[in-house]
Amino acid sequence: MARVVDLWHKKDRSRSARYGEGKRWRAVWTEGDSEKVKHFDAKGSAEDHLTWVRHHQRSGTYIDAELGRVFVRDLMDDWVATLVHYKASTLDTVKSDVSATILPYWGGTVLADITKADVQRWVTGMDKAARTVETIHGRLLGFLEWCVGEGRLGKNPAKGVNLPEGKKRQHRFLTVAQVAAIADTIDSRYKGMVWVLATTGIRMGEACELRAGDLDERRRRITISRAVVKTVIGTPKNRKTRTVPVTPTAMAYLAVAAEGKGGDDLLFTTARGQQIRANNFKRRDFDGAVKKINDAAAARKAKDGLAGVMIPAGLWVHDLRHTAASWAVQAGASVKSVQRMLGHATAAMTLDVYAGLFDQDLDDVAVRMEAILNPPKLAVPD
Repeated sequence: MARVVDLWHKKDRSRSARYGEGKRWRAVWTEGDSEKVKHFDAKGSAEDHLTWVRHHQRSGTYIDAELGRVFVRDLMDDWVATLVHYKASTLDTVKSDVSATILPYWGGTVLADITKADVQRWVTGMDKAARTVETIHGRLLGFLEWCVGEGRLGKNPAKGVNLPEGKKRQHRFLTVAQVAAIADTIDSRYKGMVWVLATTGIRMGEACELRAGDLDERRRRITISRAVVKTVIGTPKNRKTRTVPVTPTAMAYLAVAAEGKGGDDLLFTTARGQQIRANNFKRRDFDGAVKKINDAAAARKAKDGLAGVMIPAGLWVHDLRHTAASWAVQAGASVKSVQRMLGHATAAMTLDVYAGLFDQDLDDVAVRMEAILNPPKLAVPD
């Protein structure tokens, strides 16, 4: 039963041995099979605390303070073990963020001592790109929310923290001449992959996992059912298998790549026949080809004033995916068709990413609507 005990006086009101030492009032209450205590200077404060305890025990929102007196590092593995709904590649990234960024800072902190101000200082002092800060903060947010659900915290101190605003990178859309320059300059073993990326819009990780059995040469289709992120092979980003149309030009390169291979053999590999690693490919081959093209263009311009084909600075391999989307829209593809080709979860997502590409559709709507409102008058023959 909950009660308040005077530690300075006995029941007969005579002074106890503790008179004048420490806090005078002790709040006592029962939690499960054990008795909990907390000390206060004023009797009213002790009574208020018991009222608070009784209220939260009845409503099921009571948090045992002792459960929060544990180091963050002692709970992190238990939280990670609950992420069974994550893809293997995503889980691998979470573990990397936890070990490299979260535990070095928070590992030795007592969970119950973390305040919103603490999290804000951590976020503000993180010397990383805005999007990376947002991602890593999300990991801590998820961990602390799990702690709330486990009854170790009353509220999540990472909620409502101000995150840095980064400048959103603009998509780069290449011309046919620019893609052709990259394909003709890069190592010949990757020429076909460049054209496949630029015309199908598949992700680099999906291209690295393309196998001979994924081709349907008769229907000019490829099946995308796997992707590799770093070294982890799993399902595509939205977990769904999709079939992507392939242009005759790209299919010709794929057919050559598939010659003499079994269904499980990779179509595109390194010079040693190993699976391509996206980061290595960009650094060693893609960036090198772009630099060679731009250096040659600069040399021509210095010699005769004609630069020729130039590639935008800071180009990503992923920009070939954006290029494929832009070419599909130019060819008259609908939002739904582009969504299916790219493997977006919804058409709304496609519009969010590529709204600007569909501006011409809006212009066409306005022209057709005007034709309805003011139809052209036919000349009456004499």
